[in-house]
Amino acid sequence: MLPDPAKRLVSGPVDGHGRRSIYMKMTLMEPPRFLAVFNQPLPRVTVGKRDRSTVPEQALALLNDPFVAAMAEAWASRTVATAPESAGAGAASMLTAAFGHEPDTERVHRLVAVAEACGLARGAPSDALAASTAVWKDVAHAILLMQEFSHVE
Repeated sequence: MLPDPAKRLVSGPVDGHGRRSIYMKMTLMEPPRFLAVFNQPLPRVTVGKRDRSTVPEQALALLNDPFVAAMAEAWASRTVATAPESAGAGAASMLTAAFGHEPDTERVHRLVAVAEACGLARGAPSDALAASTAVWKDVAHAILLMQEFSHVE
């Protein structure tokens, strides 16, 4: 007998419709430790209003957690798969996807500088930055760490 697909637990992002949310598998017996840093209430308890806090541990979790690294790598793979013609086009595409509006040229230039620095650190030639998944993974990770990405006003 095949398992019911409606009851199947899926790891990782399950939303593909452009929503700015992170979806993770949630179980009552073992809630994700990653979200505990962000004041996630216990799954067994009903909470009317979530606490808001900003603590250094949150930045460290975003920087070092394997889940965030995997999301950055998936985003980088999608960016490289679209074959941007230049590093600037890739940076503009990622910023548009992250923030929902066209970025200004200064922000694109700053992100291209980040991509060039990551490419230099990884030994990627500057003319092949647009095709380097490793470089775009670092860029995606940097975008995920931006305050504007995590705090929607």
